[in-house]
Amino acid sequence: MEVGVIVPNAGPKSSSQNITRVARWAEEMGYHSVWVTDHVALPHTVDARYPYRSHGRWDYPPETPWLDPLLSLCWVAASCPNLKVGTSVEVVPLRNPLLLAKQTSTLDFLTGGRFILGVGAGWMEEEFDLIGVPFTGRGKRTVEMIRLMRQCWSGETVDFQGELWNVSGFKMYPRSVQSTIPVYWGGHSDAALRRVAKVGDGWHPTQITLEQLEEGIDKLKTYCAEENRDFDRVSIIARPGNIYAITADTHEQHLQLGIDHVVMDTPVAEVDPELQILRENMERVADVCGLTPRESPSV
Repeated sequence: MEVGVIVPNAGPKSSSQNITRVARWAEEMGYHSVWVTDHVALPHTVDARYPYRSHGRWDYPPETPWLDPLLSLCWVAASCPNLKVGTSVEVVPLRNPLLLAKQTSTLDFLTGGRFILGVGAGWMEEEFDLIGVPFTGRGKRTVEMIRLMRQCWSGETVDFQGELWNVSGFKMYPRSVQSTIPVYWGGHSDAALRRVAKVGDGWHPTQITLEQLEEGIDKLKTYCAEENRDFDRVSIIARPGNIYAITADTHEQHLQLGIDHVVMDTPVAEVDPELQILRENMERVADVCGLTPRESPSV
């Protein structure tokens, strides 16, 4: 199993120095990946239900720093060449598909094929309103965007005829180093799991219990069978967040469930100016998961 950590691209701890510091710690401790979260603009008032809090309320003020995810990953990838870099998750329907295809293929090209695209359809309707894209139908739109971006990443002449986009007669170079950028769908609703089965390389749920994780895997097996897909070729990247800790017991349960990759969080609002709490947790998780430290992590 591979192990990753969220670097602080959001909240009071977000800075170029802290992102690099955490990534280098991860590299030294033997982690496999670093991840970033995503928001573009934070409204003063959010009435939409926040799915990752039991009370359902968004509790971050609009002044909360939130660095762009892809630019943050470019920054960290340059200093830590042994780590994969991923989004957890990028709210894809807020973007233009051709621009996002260019940005992500460039990131994969610059990192030598180390990029993982975690995608989500989004939940904050007010943010969609600010950017001027429709909230309704965002899941369907995201599926079409992924299909279009995959054509852009292919290196072949694009000829895409969809319900929302009709584009043809061009190529997008340089190509990503990976033959296609792996796409992992966030969310844990039935709709999200069906999208994994239809157009995903994997599932990347966050902030759900182990019971929900197991239930989701069972559903995903069914949906993959319905789509004539081999479930064994679908990877799962779990991110427990603050729902449960990564311990010897939960690590064993991850292994039993066939989890391929687990990501530990960097809490946004936690008071930890020197990142010592985070470092101690990273060391603990590295020990629990049996990671092997790198002697000379960076070049």
